[in-house]
Amino acid sequence: MRTVYWVWSMVVFVMVIIQIGLAGYGAFFVAKKLDDEGSTIDDKTFEDGFQFHAAFGYFVILAGLVLMIIGLIAGIGRWRLGKHGLLFALLFLQLWLAWIGFEVPFPVGFLHPINAFLILGLTSWIVYSEWLLWRQRKGLPGAPVPA
Repeated sequence: MRTVYWVWSMVVFVMVIIQIGLAGYGAFFVAKKLDDEGSTIDDKTFEDGFQFHAAFGYFVILAGLVLMIIGLIAGIGRWRLGKHGLLFALLFLQLWLAWIGFEVPFPVGFLHPINAFLILGLTSWIVYSEWLLWRQRKGLPGAPVPA
């Protein structure tokens, strides 16, 4: 079950990278539409650019919850499970920052991408820690003890 946990943590990490990329896609899609169509765009054009980012975000949150459940089943320990609780909290916060960010661009909208990088850092820490543990379990030389 520990291998399933490690693989799923990598899936979540890749999903977070894709989600950040989709935000960039949305921004440049909208910028191109402004350039092509003039100085204004309508709500539909904006939504067309960010619909993939918005929809995929819900899957990332669900994947984070699944990671926490797999971690519970795999018996990863309280410290590592705490990191997953923090990850899920940051993912849920990300959703709220997106919803409220439209009404309060500063500071709430400003915090949305900052929180995305915290999520990226935390998921990479989880994946890296599991990789180190995998190396340690395999008895590979030079495998340090993960945090």
